[in-house]
Amino acid sequence: MEYVLEAESLGKVYGKKVVLFDFSLKIRKGSIFGLLGPNGAGKSTFIRIVSGLEEPDDGTLSLLGEKAGKKSRRKLGVAPQENAIYNLLTCMENLTYFGSLYGVTGKTAKGRAASLLSQLGLQDKKDTVAGYLSGGMKRRLSLACALMHNPEIIMLDEPTTGLDPATRIKMWETVRKVVRETKATLILTTHYMEEAEALCDRIAFVNTGKVVAEGTPNELKKRVGKEIAKLSTVPGQAENVIRIIKAIRGIDNVTETEHGVIVEGKSIAARLPEIAKILEKHGETVVEMTVSRPSLEDVFLKMTGLKLREVAKAESVKRNWKGEQS
Repeated sequence: MEYVLEAESLGKVYGKKVVLFDFSLKIRKGSIFGLLGPNGAGKSTFIRIVSGLEEPDDGTLSLLGEKAGKKSRRKLGVAPQENAIYNLLTCMENLTYFGSLYGVTGKTAKGRAASLLSQLGLQDKKDTVAGYLSGGMKRRLSLACALMHNPEIIMLDEPTTGLDPATRIKMWETVRKVVRETKATLILTTHYMEEAEALCDRIAFVNTGKVVAEGTPNELKKRVGKEIAKLSTVPGQAENVIRIIKAIRGIDNVTETEHGVIVEGKSIAARLPEIAKILEKHGETVVEMTVSRPSLEDVFLKMTGLKLREVAKAESVKRNWKGEQS
C-alpha cells in the first residue's frame, strides 16, 4: 500500500462559513507528515473528518486503501487538540478505559498500558490522578491513550500548543520515539514552523481551507529560490561594493543597510568565495560574511502573502465556492 490516506477535493461548510475548500492530499505509509498553517486554516476540521467526527460536504476520503468508514477508522489513533483524558481517573485507569473502547481489555490492556507509561516516561505516575499532572504530562498521557490499540495511523492535532519551549522539545522527542517504535504513520497538525521542520518528512501548507503547497522541508524552501548574504568590507565604500557585486552574473539584488551590504540570489553560499575574490581585486576586503537561507516561514509568506500565525481571511473566495455548490 503506497498511501495510507488519500483526500480528494474535500469541502466542509458550517452555516455560511466555508472551512475546507477543494482540500486534496496524499500521505505515504510510514512517514511523518505535517499539516502546517495558521490557526483557523482548516487543519483541525480535516482531522475531525478523518477521525469520523465530521462528514465532508464534498469530495472523497480513503484510509488504508479503502473508503473511510468504521472498519478503517478503528486503525486510527487520535490525540485531539484538547487533552482527551478524564481528570478524575488515574493514568492507568485512563489507559485501560480507552483501550476497552477498542476491545483491548484484561491482562492485555494492563500490559499495554504499563508499556506505554514506561515508553512515555510516566511509569511513576501510573496511580496519579490525571488532573494533577503537568501540561506536558497530560499531553503525553493523551498520546498514550491514542496508542492503546496499536493504530496504523497516529493523528496529533496541535500536540504542543500551550506548552513551554523546554516541554515542547521533550514532546518532540517523545513523538519521534513513538514513531520509531510503532512504525506507524504519523499525521501532525501545527502552526509552529520549527516543530514541523524538526519532526516531519513531508509538509503540506494549509491556508484558507485548502492545501497550497506540499513537499519535504527542503523542497518547500527551494521554492523561495534565494539565499541572502550579508557582507561587511574594508574600507567599506558601499556604492563601490554594490556596483562590483551587481556586475556578477546571477546576482538578483544588492542592498545597502546600516549593518552591511545584503546580497540576494540563488546558491549565494556557494558563490561567496568568488564574490570575496572579486571584491579583493577591486580593493575591498571582506571582514564579515553571513548567509541566511530561506525558512518555512518565508515559503508560506511567498505562497499566501500571510505570516504563519496570522488567521487567514478569504471569505470572498469561500462565498463564491459555496455559491457554486448550491
